[in-house]
Formats: sequence, structure tokens, C-alpha cells
Amino acid sequence: MDGKEIEFRKRLLQTFKTEAAEHLATISAGLVELERMPPIEVQMEVVETVYRESHSLKGAARAVNVPGIESVCQALESVFAAWKQRRVGYSRELFDTLYLAADTIRSMLLAMEGAAPTDFGELSRLVRELGRFEAGGPSVRILSGRFDKLDKERSAEGPGGDALSAPVAEKPGHDPQKGERDSDPARTTPAQATPAAPRRRIPRERNIGAETVRISTDKLGALLLEAEEMIPVKLAARKEAGGLNELASMVEELRSRCATAARDVPPAHLLAFAAKDSVPAHLSSRLHEFFNWAETHIRQIEKKARDSQKRASANSKALERRVDSILGDMKDAMMLPFSTLLESFPLLVREMASSEGKEADFIAEGETVEIDRRILEEMKDALIHLVRNSVGHGIERAAEREVFKKPRRATIKISVAHLDGNRAEITVSDDGAGIDAQKVREAALKSGLVTGEEAGALTNEEALPLIYASGVSTSPIITDISGRGLGLAIVREKVERLGGSIALETAKGAGTAFRMILPLTVATFRGVLVETEGHTLIIPTGSIDRTLRVRRSEIKTVEGKETITAKGEPLSFAWLGAALDLPRKKKKTDPGAFAAVIVISSGERTVAFGVDSLIDEQEVLVKGLGKQLSRVRNISGAAILGSGRPVPIINVPDLMRSAVRAGAEAPAPTFESERTRSVLVVEDSITSRMLLKNILEGSGYIVKTAVDGLDAVSLLKTEAFDIVISDIEMPRMNGFELTARIRAMKELSSLPVVLVTALESREDRERGIEAGANAYIVKSSFNQSNLLEVVARLV
Repeated sequence: MDGKEIEFRKRLLQTFKTEAAEHLATISAGLVELERMPPIEVQMEVVETVYRESHSLKGAARAVNVPGIESVCQALESVFAAWKQRRVGYSRELFDTLYLAADTIRSMLLAMEGAAPTDFGELSRLVRELGRFEAGGPSVRILSGRFDKLDKERSAEGPGGDALSAPVAEKPGHDPQKGERDSDPARTTPAQATPAAPRRRIPRERNIGAETVRISTDKLGALLLEAEEMIPVKLAARKEAGGLNELASMVEELRSRCATAARDVPPAHLLAFAAKDSVPAHLSSRLHEFFNWAETHIRQIEKKARDSQKRASANSKALERRVDSILGDMKDAMMLPFSTLLESFPLLVREMASSEGKEADFIAEGETVEIDRRILEEMKDALIHLVRNSVGHGIERAAEREVFKKPRRATIKISVAHLDGNRAEITVSDDGAGIDAQKVREAALKSGLVTGEEAGALTNEEALPLIYASGVSTSPIITDISGRGLGLAIVREKVERLGGSIALETAKGAGTAFRMILPLTVATFRGVLVETEGHTLIIPTGSIDRTLRVRRSEIKTVEGKETITAKGEPLSFAWLGAALDLPRKKKKTDPGAFAAVIVISSGERTVAFGVDSLIDEQEVLVKGLGKQLSRVRNISGAAILGSGRPVPIINVPDLMRSAVRAGAEAPAPTFESERTRSVLVVEDSITSRMLLKNILEGSGYIVKTAVDGLDAVSLLKTEAFDIVISDIEMPRMNGFELTARIRAMKELSSLPVVLVTALESREDRERGIEAGANAYIVKSSFNQSNLLEVVARLV
């Protein structure tokens, strides 16, 4: 192929990958809906949707010559064609195989981008498995990999199979050699048609017509950035127009004074003054002529200044309208329905709950609310953290829920609502056990965040916010889903970085809800310019409850903390400069003088801040501080004013915490003398043993190795270690037995133990917890940073 053909094929494949991702999202959402066993009429509608999506994806794959995806889609299409004819019944094996088919297509799409190549042996096995379901018989073997454990479960169930399975009829007249099936929807008789019923929305294919084009999000973001860069130009034009207005007023004042001077000093007076002081008469006459000339020319300058000011004002307003229009259109282009973020969550909840041995449904509400794509991208990881937290910590197993008279299947919900102005509220909730405040106290005490005395003095309301601190986790073991104590810390940081706030609601036995208030758009917002201790700062208008003036004598001190009274309510008070640790400037203060106060709210906390002056409120463009200053306490970014001057933007949640710290002197920290930590690695494979040893030694740890559990016990009796990292499947004594032995030894009972293993079933994880392991790392998801992070936290 020549260069043009190669370039054309690249574009064609890129279009196919985008289209395939949309079809795949619809198929995955349909599988989640079907697994809930909806009423038959809803079931048939979803089956029809997935059938058509599989057919469309098959055709697209054939057009670009991707036979692997084409063959899987052909097999999927056949299964759903049989389902439409009521010849396929519910079974867990069926859904596991269908989900595996979707994952296989997803993997093949990644392989097209240069990832791992497709395993065509596994692909053939998958197609054969789907063919068995389509042919009307039960699957005789589940594929290797993540569904291996189902072989054992099916054996234990006996010949009756899965309790969910329904009888499957023999397929009449099926010719396996035919590429297309006789069950094509176009051939379905009216008697076979099933009326549709209301149901949860399934994502559908986005049709590309003459009025629709695809554009890279990077290009769209670049265009928006260019539009936003025009805001300082708009502000500068407004400032210049204002400057010309001031100039015209000054010229008018000059003309008026000159006219008054010429009128008050007539020529006769000038001659008298000239004669008295022996000044030649012609000079006094020339002076009077100058006054008249100056008045005439100043009048002309004033007219030109006024004309320039009017043109500049008109141009400024026209530019402002055009910039606002362009920026508004670009922002609209960047706005996406919240549903685009949630398409993968039903499958995510299913897989995470299944790995934990739990049953859960995912519900989304308010998916049509549109939010800036950049906010959605930033919040995706945060929402995954919260959902993972709900699965790992919140919801109970089915048997436990039944004891408490709850439905067997838990509910995890994400809802979004449009608030007033440029704000939205995102809520992630579950109907699980709730958060135990006592466990939070114990975790905070264990991590060193609070002392024993401080933990005992905390109320439940004061203890619960500690879960946002890094390193605080109520999980008894570290796994790939929970226990690291980082998830909620990351969530809060992301929310606050976007200029939002997060609040927690929980009730024992009833569940937990995290409520996040976020802006609908980023980059621009309205802010109030304030001055304090000689510094100009911007506070986001959305965080300001009100502004007021109070006499300095009205600022009272109660129990060592300053307070004011506003509308009959007491408010905590702090000087903004003190909260920001700005150096105090000597100023003459009059107790009767007024102080400017801004009342700011964040979450459930409200504080009044005193400033030197309130300057203005205006729209500002947010600029990041760069990678070198990615995290500056109390500052979220900078804004460029119309004058071109950069001004820091206050990070409101950070400021609220600083205000609390400013109320009391913190004791000087004490540091334990650093020493090198020692690690015992227990692994029977020499390759894995050397890999772990090299990783740990490269990070500064002293490492010793043992080949199995008995060898490790011998070393533990003679040497001191800070942590044990062990495999599970080993000769003589396995990892579970080693962990139990360590917990039984009084002098080693608190020694951290990390299990690193290929065993990833829920049962094996539970055995690790029962044995007393502190962390459980699965080798299939192993990476160096993951291990080092766990070790650093435990030692």
C-alpha cells in the first residue's frame, strides 16, 4: 500500500475503534440489565438491543478486516438470536461467558493500539463456549483465567446445575455452517413480537449524520483554552475604556479651570499687574491670548477624549459580548451528560461485588445533568474510589443482610442534581452497615494521627472526618480493593482542587452517603478581590455567604477563640492574614473603626474572616501554578487581572483548616530517629524471591529470604524483622500457616505480614484475613509501587 492508503486505513481504524467502544458500552450495559432478571417484556427489549448492537459491531469489524472481533460478535449475535426465541435460559455460566466475550472484544481493541497481542487459542475456545449456549446445551467447560473457580462450583452443584438455570429447548432447523441465522429480527413474525416496557436507559449508538462530526477532545480543549485566554483581553479592554473615561474627565476639569481663570482675570487686571511689576504690556496681552488659546484647544482635546472614550466603551462592550458568546458556545461543547461517566459503573460494581462475595445493584439518578468534560475526567477516579469503598467497607454479604432484614442485594447509588448557579451536587450512597466512628478513632490512633487522649475526647461527629486523612482505614486487611487508607484522601483532594467541598452522612445499619458540591464548569468563575496585610487575593464568590462590616470592638474572645455576632448568631472569627501566616504590618487601629468581614462556608463549617478592604467582584480566569507548585497550602491557582497582574486564588477548604490551626499553637514535633527497616521475604520460587529482594533493597530496606514457612519461623526466632512478605503456596508450611504461627507467637503477634500470591479468589482472601494477614496482594495485579506503598504504610 502507498502512503495515502496507509493513512486512510489508520483513520478508518480510529473511527472503527471509537464506534466499537460505543457498541461495547451498550452491550455491557445490556448484560448488567439482563442479569437483574427483569420482567420478560423488558428482558426481550434489552435482548433485542444487544442483538442489534452485536450485529452492527460485527459488520463494522468485517468492513475493516478485524476477524477476531467479527467472530466473537457473530457468536454473540447467535446467542441473542436464540434468546429472542426463548431457547436460552438464565444461568451464571451464561453471564460469565457473555461478560468474558465483552472483555475479549475490549482486549482486542486495546491490542490494535499496540497492547498485548490477541490469544487466538483462547478466542476459539470462547467462540465454542458461546456456540454451546446458542446450540441449546449447557456449557461443558468454563474458560481458564478469572472463571476457573466455576468449574469446582459446578461440580459441587451436581447434575442439576445452577439453580437459576431454566430448561432450554432444542433449536429446530439450525445449520451451523450458515453465516447468518434464521432468527434475524426482520423475519420475526408479529406474534413473536414483545411490547416494550419502561426500564433503565441503555446507552445507544450515537449516529453520525450530515450535521455531526467527530473531533478530538484535545483539539476541543485547545479551542476552549484559546477562548478562555480572551478573558484577560476582555478585562483589559474594559479597563482601558475606564481609563479613557477618567482621562476625559480630567481634561474636562482642566478646561473648566482654565475657563474660570480667564474669566476671573480680565485683560485690564493683567495690564495693571504688568505696570506695577514693570512687565511689558505686550507680554500681558500675549498671556491673555494664551489663556484663550489653551481653553479652545483643551475643549478640542476634551471632545476627542470623549469620542475616544465612547468608541472604546462601545468596542469593549462589543468585544465582551463576542468573547462571552464564543466562550459560552465552547463551554456548551465541552459539557457532557453525567451519564457518559457512569456507563462503566454497573459492570464495575458487579465485578467488585462478585470478587468480595457480595451482591449489589448500581443505580444512577440525574444522568442528564451536563457537567464540564474536564470535571468529569477529574472526578472519575474519585467516584471509583467511593464505589470501591462502598463495596469493600459499606455493604454487607447477602446472608448478613438477611439477618438484619435487608434485601439480599445491596444498592449503590450515584446521583447528581443541578444546584443554583454554576454548581452541581454529586452523591455516592449505599444501604450498607454505615461507618463505625469507634473504628475510625482506633484507625486514627494506630496511624499516629491522634493521641489516645485526643481519640477518647472526640465525639462521633468529630471522629468521622478523620477518614479523609491519608493512612486511616477501618479495613482489617490491605487488598487491591481497600485497606490502604488513601482512597478518601484522594477523593477530598480532587474535590477541593476543583473548587468543591465534600460532606459525609452515615447511620449505623442504614448506610453512608458522600455529598460533593462541585462547579459545573472550570477555568472561569466569579471571585471577590480582597486586600489583607498588603496582599491582594481572590476568594471564589460561590463560597461566600455574605459580606459585612463590624466594629473592631465587637470582636470578642470566648475560650481563647475570637468570635463575632451576625444576625444574632455567633460566628467563629479569624483574620485572613493570620490564617494564611502572612507577616503582620503595623497599623494604627481604632477600636471604634469598622473592619471588613467575609463570611465563608465550606461543608458544614462557617467562619468569618477579617480583611483590610473589599476591592471588587469580577469574572476571573484560573491559571494553574505548574507542576513545581502543584500543591500549595491555601492556594488553588492564580488569576490574571485586566491589568495583567497575577493574583492568588484562595483554596477555601484549605483555608478553613488553616483557620482552625491558627486558633492554637501546635506543639513542636518530635521525630523518632530514623533507622533502616528489615524485611523477611518468604518465597519458594527463586525468580520471585530475587525479584522481591531487588525491589525492596533498591528502596533502602535490609532484606533476608526464606524458602518456605518453616525456614521463615527459624529465622524469626533468631533475628528481628519489621515486616514479613510471604507467598502462600509453598512446601512444608504455606503462607496461611506461617501467618497463623506468627500470630500465635506472643513476641511476634503484632508483626505485619503481607501475602503476595497468585491466589485471587474471595475464599483465599478470607483465609488470609482469618489467619491475620495485614495485606493481600494478588500477583496478577502486582506492580512495584503497589508493594512499596503497602510496606511503607505498615512499617
